[in-house]
Amino acid sequence: MKKGPLEGVKILDLSQVLSAPFCGMMLADLGAHVIKVERPGNGDISRAYGPYINDISLYFCQYNRGKRGLAVDMRTEAGKRVIMDLVAQVDIVIENFKYGTLEKLGIGYDEMIKVNPGLIYGSISGFGTYGPLSHLPCMDIVAAARSGLVSQSGVDVPVKPGFSLCDTWAGLHLLRGLSMALLHKQSTNKGVRVDIAMLDCAFYMCEAPVLEHSITGEFRKRTGNHDPVFAPYGEFAARDGNVTIAVTKEEEWLALCGMLELSSLASDPRFCDNESRLRNRDLLTTELERATASMGRYEIEEKLGEVGVPVAAVQTVAEFINSPQTQELKAVAKINQPGVGEYLALNTGIRFSKTPVDPNAEAPSFPGAHSREILTELGYSQEKIQELIESGAICQSA
Repeated sequence: MKKGPLEGVKILDLSQVLSAPFCGMMLADLGAHVIKVERPGNGDISRAYGPYINDISLYFCQYNRGKRGLAVDMRTEAGKRVIMDLVAQVDIVIENFKYGTLEKLGIGYDEMIKVNPGLIYGSISGFGTYGPLSHLPCMDIVAAARSGLVSQSGVDVPVKPGFSLCDTWAGLHLLRGLSMALLHKQSTNKGVRVDIAMLDCAFYMCEAPVLEHSITGEFRKRTGNHDPVFAPYGEFAARDGNVTIAVTKEEEWLALCGMLELSSLASDPRFCDNESRLRNRDLLTTELERATASMGRYEIEEKLGEVGVPVAAVQTVAEFINSPQTQELKAVAKINQPGVGEYLALNTGIRFSKTPVDPNAEAPSFPGAHSREILTELGYSQEKIQELIESGAICQSA
């Protein structure tokens, strides 16, 4: 069996819920050896997030697949020693606590590099590790709102993204940062700290409004499902739903008019160029929908695609999952999880020509599912492990 690109890289995952666990999931898919640390008892709070099968959270399973589980009470001195013994042996630590949490416990970054000077330390926090907001808690919608991302979405009122965009984008940024840190260590033999702020990541997606504001001092009004720069570029009604059309070139506009039998629009001075079409966008939308509203989504997609116009049916997630293109890309993975059976989940969207990406691995079935195994590998005697279990410093029980 071929090895993944991160085969042999050891990760200690102290994170919870989504942003950093999402990064840890991708690291595991790419072949890294990931140890997931949870609190004894209820474990990661995302174990309480649905959907469920047999009282098992698929939310938790998806973002923690491929990881081995260790339950540690990091408030106890014995638990802290376990964490630091693991830190001494791993290549990377990732966490997403509110900034300062691990420092208060006495096991923050400065303490970790004393036992492992070459450590790569990756953290995600809501507002970063310094500044007036760094001490505050943060969730996905908070980062989206404060960054300006929400203010740029919607029409009459701001609209939040439909998914946890800031969480996953922060996780992707951490993956990129850790990759660069591994490259840095390879050339210098030195570790490094990688800090990711969800607020920063959310703002990073506001690139066009920032450029405009830098020139005009203003922001465009929200345009909802239509682009503020090009027209027609947006969502249009079809007989069985909606379709997106994205025209950015005059040849595409002429091809669209020809294929939809709207040649009169091509010669109409109100739509003669992109600037004119933007000024008359509402009228343009009405005229285009006279044609599209009587056609099926996939019919429009096929016809406009034939003449080189960027177009797509607005699909449900279920339609996407079952589409031939999705199957070809292997964007959806079938995961086997004890107590659940087979379920569908995201696949990591990176493909290598010579090394595999393997998402089909189980998540820890309960907090501390592999505690004994992990501590045995760390060199702890069975007597010491039992002592830690009895004291409550670690846990292994279903």
